[in-house]
Amino acid sequence: MNPGAEPSERPQLPSVSVVICAYTLDRLPVLGEAIESLLAQSQAPHEVILVADHAPDLRAEAERRWPQLKVVANRERQGLSGARNTGVAEASGDVVAFLDDDAIADRDWLRRIAGAYADPRVLGAGGTVRPRWLEGKPGWFPPEFDWVVGCTHSGMPQELSPVRNLVGANMSFRRDALEEVGGFSHDLGRVGTLPVGCEETDLSIRVHQRWPEAEILYDPGAEVEHVVPPSRGTVRYFLDRCRAEGRSKAVLTRMVGSDDGLSSERSYVRRTLPLGVLGGIGDAARGNLAGLGRAAMILVGLAATSADYLRVRTGIAQPDDTESAHPGASANGGGPRVLMVTPRSPLGQGGVERHVMEVSRRMAAAGLRVEVLCGNPEAEGATTETRDGVRIRTVRAYPPGRDYFFAPGLWREMGREKWDLIHLQSYHTLVAPLAMLRALTLRVPYVVTFHGGGHSSQLRNRSRGLQMRLLRPLLRRAARLVAIARFEIEEYGAALGVPPERWAFIPNGTDLSFSGAELAGADPEAPTLASIGRLERYKGHHRVLEAFPLVLEREPRARLLIVGKGPHEEELRRQAEELGVAERVEITSVPAGDPEGMAALLGRVSLVVLMSEFESHPLVALEAAAARRRLLVAEAGGLREVAEDGMGRGIPLDSTPEQIATAALEELAKPLPQGSPQLTSWDECAAALLDLYGSVLKIAHPALGTTSSKSGVTEAGRG
Repeated sequence: MNPGAEPSERPQLPSVSVVICAYTLDRLPVLGEAIESLLAQSQAPHEVILVADHAPDLRAEAERRWPQLKVVANRERQGLSGARNTGVAEASGDVVAFLDDDAIADRDWLRRIAGAYADPRVLGAGGTVRPRWLEGKPGWFPPEFDWVVGCTHSGMPQELSPVRNLVGANMSFRRDALEEVGGFSHDLGRVGTLPVGCEETDLSIRVHQRWPEAEILYDPGAEVEHVVPPSRGTVRYFLDRCRAEGRSKAVLTRMVGSDDGLSSERSYVRRTLPLGVLGGIGDAARGNLAGLGRAAMILVGLAATSADYLRVRTGIAQPDDTESAHPGASANGGGPRVLMVTPRSPLGQGGVERHVMEVSRRMAAAGLRVEVLCGNPEAEGATTETRDGVRIRTVRAYPPGRDYFFAPGLWREMGREKWDLIHLQSYHTLVAPLAMLRALTLRVPYVVTFHGGGHSSQLRNRSRGLQMRLLRPLLRRAARLVAIARFEIEEYGAALGVPPERWAFIPNGTDLSFSGAELAGADPEAPTLASIGRLERYKGHHRVLEAFPLVLEREPRARLLIVGKGPHEEELRRQAEELGVAERVEITSVPAGDPEGMAALLGRVSLVVLMSEFESHPLVALEAAAARRRLLVAEAGGLREVAEDGMGRGIPLDSTPEQIATAALEELAKPLPQGSPQLTSWDECAAALLDLYGSVLKIAHPALGTTSSKSGVTEAGRG
């Protein structure tokens, strides 16, 4: 093959063999429609091959009804992959096209399919699959999830475009390409009604990997209609199909890697689904209350798909496991028992708290037994509550009103149950040494995610080096160390004497709501700056406030939002009064666990300014970048990496108010960013941690212990 060859001036269109795979007599009427649509094509097929999938009665009836077809039995293992491979082996056309046994082709379908191959670089082509709802489409069913019923979803291209893969009901490939990559995999593909699919995705990826310069084209004008019976218009079918997709994607990523296996899904989750949620809410605002149902089902469908994806990755469920695993279902199975120990409750505000809650609830949805143990200086005693399937135990920490978090009750609570793994989240309070010592006495392996943070006390900041040296013996005994920012591996690794191969790089995730935040409104008419983070001095809100009067001299309509809670609030209010800008400054906050609220707030902002002295991997910067907001950051810690990665502009931490104001005005003069950066999702972050747990525990499941930078984890010692 030579997919890079130049097309001729008058290319001859290829001959096209069409393969239909069928397995039941129950679909004979619609199968008849499918065959008639092929016989009425404006460009006649080279041949029509009907493969009976281990169904001798169907084969006999088909031979009687349609003698003009080539009717054959599946010669391979039962299932859609084997049936398709049999059809390819029987085909003699240049191109093999596939049509489902319950799909009806538009009259010009084959003409458009064949036309795509005028360019020899094109190795695959397909098009739109429209649903034909036999009893009407349910009002709650979102078009973003039309793939649930075997159709193309609303996020597909609206013009001829290259894609990663095609929908199985309407796809084609050059025959020699199909043969050279080995056909469809038996590890994927339906058997009867068992919905474990993705075989066409796997094949498309292998074609791309074999010929990187080749293209697979999607032509929205090459249309087929897919019959959807009433049984597929139920919430139960919707959830079951979402779960099956999650299981299939877990198998697929095991086979081809997360880089290729989830490439299209990332843009789908970050753009198509947020658009759908906002569209449903907009429909409801215009009087169509079914829009709220569609918005809700997008979130439910995403949760169901993600949960079963994680269940298979951890080995808790098998790809063909059909037991109920709806989001929130309680299931421990044979998976590991993980205890996360962290200073503050994950229900509170803060980057560490958000990280712990996001990853733990996804692990719980996947069926793991995961608990969070934390301290609280304001607590009078031990408390227990459950949120999103995660049990959160809180013990009293000392002294009250301070953040040292000496919590002796952790010792007793950590030994109450048996754990396979202990995960310490955050190293810079007194929780860390106590938790690591207790893990050693319990002989339980532990991993540590640093989550290094700043502090308003300069004495505390200067003592960090001594703290690291004191903790070194315990940190060096951790099974693995986890960095959420690249600089942690270099700086902390050198301080501890821990080589890069002992580290895993797993950055924070971002919520899908933020990639659609710009839709809440265009660039505000009045320039609006926002300084976001806990209200402590090291966060640098006062630096932004000092520069704000100079911004007002050039932009009199400008406003400043200071977003957060903390002990520095009154001082910031006094500073605003002294600077004479209190009327243009609003100090507000967004409740913890409300990403939609933060997304809406970012939609009102022109420029996010973060002048914090220290951040590891600042969530608010990632959220602002995902929401396509202008971003100005201090060149310090993880904020420096945000600038280096092109998500915002960096300026020195010691910049004067004049320099901060000048930089802010220059950024305001620029247009809003046009695209969201490629960021790790919370699903990918949780999956990467599960991979890490598997490698530590040496769990005999292939999906565990494998890592990929695109799934959110990088083995630091391997580049």
